[in-house]
Parts: sequence; structure tokens; C-alpha cells
Amino acid sequence: MKLRDSDFDKTKFIKSLESIIYLFLVLPLIAFGWVFLEKEKVGGLRATFFENTDVMFHSVMAIGIGYILMRTTATWKRDILRALDKTQELDAKMSAVRKPIIYRNLMWALGAGIGAYGLYEKGDMVYALVFTVFLLLITSNRPSERYFVKFFGLKGDEKDWMLKSGTPK
Repeated sequence: MKLRDSDFDKTKFIKSLESIIYLFLVLPLIAFGWVFLEKEKVGGLRATFFENTDVMFHSVMAIGIGYILMRTTATWKRDILRALDKTQELDAKMSAVRKPIIYRNLMWALGAGIGAYGLYEKGDMVYALVFTVFLLLITSNRPSERYFVKFFGLKGDEKDWMLKSGTPK
């Protein structure tokens, strides 16, 4: 197993990355909770999507949601791994994916914000589903030791090091 920095603390790295990602989620989560409670109080939630619909609004929202999903899921992992092909050191790989992971989660938080805004504007419960999809994407792809093992396809010593606590010897 190769490391560029023998003092690299993977636990500290992962926790700081996780903190940043959850900070991105706070604003859409607060907005969604507030909007949901306000709409419920005035009876503004609608379970039907096609009744009295605003095609232009829903189309713009669908384009935004589709763009975010395509940009962050379709080829994201393959492109990142291709860019890291020549990097051998595991700590360098982890440091290199920091910004792309932050960007992807920022985009997902924006998608959750779209869900909250759609619920605010139209009261259609389909936007609660949109919010839930992005919430699931953020929480199921949170950085952890197991996430990096799966992401990089680690085996042997690298996998053992990643799953054990502490820094390398």
C-alpha cells in the first residue's frame, strides 16, 4: 500500500468531508420542513399532479432536476476514476476526490432545494418525492471508510487500512 503522506489521518479527512456535506443539506432541509408545515396549515398540499397543472413551471423544474441527476450520477464515478488512473497513493486519491464529492453533494443539495421550492410554489406532493430522492442520494453516498473501499475498489492491504481506525504505521 502506498501513501504520499505517512501522517495522513483518514478519519479526520472523512469526518471533515462529511461535515461539509451535511452543512449543504441544512438549508434545503429547513426550507422543506418550513414549507411543508406552512402548506399543511393552510391546506395547500395537493396529492394530484396533473390537476390544474402549470406545464411551464413543472417543465423547468424537471429540466433542473434531470440536469442535476445526469451531471452527478451518469458518468461521474467513471470520469473521476479515469482522472486518477496514474495516481498510486491512496491518500492522494482521497484528497483528489474531495472537491468532486463536495461539488456533487452541493448539486444534490440544490436538487433538494428545487424540491422544497416546487412544494412552496405549487404545493404538489411530487416535490416532496423529489426532495426525498435527493435526501437519499446525499445520505446513502456520504463519505465513510466503506464508501471509499467501494468507490476505489480497494482490496488487500488498502482495504484493511481503510477499514481499520487510526493512521498508518
